This record gives sequence, C-alpha cells and structure tokens, in this order.
Amino acid sequence: MKFLTVLIPLIAAAFLTTLPHMSQAQRLPVERSMIYNTTQHGFAKVRDVARLGKRSQRFEVRAGDCGWDDGWSDCDNDRERSELTVKKNWRPGTDQWIAFSIYLPEDFRTSSRVRATVGQVKMRGGPTGFAGGFPSEPGVFQMEMLGNRYFLRVHVLSGPFDNVRNDIKDYNLASISELRGRWTDFVIRLNTKTAPGALEVYKNGTRVAAHPYNQNYAPREYYFKYGIYRSFVSRNGGPMPTQVVFFDEVRMGRSYDKVAVEKQRRAVD
Repeated sequence: MKFLTVLIPLIAAAFLTTLPHMSQAQRLPVERSMIYNTTQHGFAKVRDVARLGKRSQRFEVRAGDCGWDDGWSDCDNDRERSELTVKKNWRPGTDQWIAFSIYLPEDFRTSSRVRATVGQVKMRGGPTGFAGGFPSEPGVFQMEMLGNRYFLRVHVLSGPFDNVRNDIKDYNLASISELRGRWTDFVIRLNTKTAPGALEVYKNGTRVAAHPYNQNYAPREYYFKYGIYRSFVSRNGGPMPTQVVFFDEVRMGRSYDKVAVEKQRRAVD
C-alpha cells in the first residue's frame, strides 16, 4: 500500500505534464517563409507587450534584411523580409477565417514609395504571370502599409492560366497613425464555398472591407503568411526605415466566433 501511495501521485503528475496549459490556446504551427532568414533581431517571442496572455511575436526588418532558399533569393530580387508561413493549408470550397492582432510602436515609420506587406494569403498550384518584370505567382490578397495607409490589396485575375493578368482592387482598413501605440484586432474571411466567393475584413469587430472574390482559378491549396515583407525596395530612393511590428492571437478556424480575440477565453502564448 505504501508503494501505491507513492506511485499514484507520480503517475498523475506525469499525465498532467502532457496536457496543454489550460490558460493557453494552441499556437498555429509555423516556419520561416525563407529558410535562410535568421537574423537575431528578425523574430522573437517577447513579454513586454501582448494583446492577451503574457507573450507576443515581434518582427523586425532593417535595410538589407533579405532571405533566401533553394529556389528564390530576396537579396537578388529587390526584397527584404522577416515572415512566417502558417503550416495549416486549406483547399478551395472552404469558408476559412483568420484572425490576428497587431501593434505598431509609437515611432513606427513607413515608406511613401515601397509597400510593406503585413499579412497575406497565397496560393499553391495557382496561376502564374509576371510582376515588374519578375516571374510571379499572384496571391489572393495582401494587407499593405504605404505612407499613412493600411489597406487590403486584392488580386483580380484574368486571362491564360500560365500568363495571367493581375488587376488590383484596394480597400482602406486603417491609418498608420491610428495603429501606433495600441493593439488592433483583425479578422479575415475567405469564403470559397460559393461562386462568387467572399473576402471580408473586420477591424475591432466591425466589417471594414468586403469583396466578391474572383474564383476563375482554383489553386491546389491556400496558405497564410504574416510578418513584414517589403518588395521593390530600391524604389524608396535610399535605405528603407527599420520597421517593427508585434503580432498576437493568430488563429484560424471555420467561424468568426472561433477566431476573434474578443470571443476567446484562452490566450495564444
């Protein structure tokens, strides 16, 4: 009996250590969008600022911070980035919801000539074309910072699958000045169940953009990326400013209530 008295608490303790902490929600699996993109300042989990819980994700890009992998080099193609890819893809015919909260420091600066992408949905097995003379695999949308604007840039595609025409439709989401020094919550809905589909963006619980999503080209799958990505940086006419963006409460699910931060009881830490 003495042996059982000692053994049972040990088994219970071992079992409990295998369970997720009940005060935390599951963090999405992620990987660097470029394999060789590992500056010490580029990405960190930090405790000094958080939307919910104790920690957030801090991204920083300085002039010259480029990544590369076996098939692509930012350094050779006028790009800079620190970005994560969520390893949770989904197929056409899905009503997918994505949420994240962002915080910009008080001294955050943008370029008036070069867009910084802060959140985007891309396609695998989708149409191809060219952008600025470079081979391009157009995405579904990007959430961009330029001057004092944070806006949704939707790709409206037409033409041959292997030489697609890419027209652009922009929707203003917020001013950069209103994002500085505070957390702002965003929820994105990409509904490809119906034709036409629907692309919607909510800010702090209010819908601020709605687009009838063009589904002429069904990819093999969609995926989500977030962080800081800057393209055609030479257009700035000099070194780009250092940019720092905090992300927190990044979630994916099948309804608004499943992902919106104000609906959650557990933090993503």
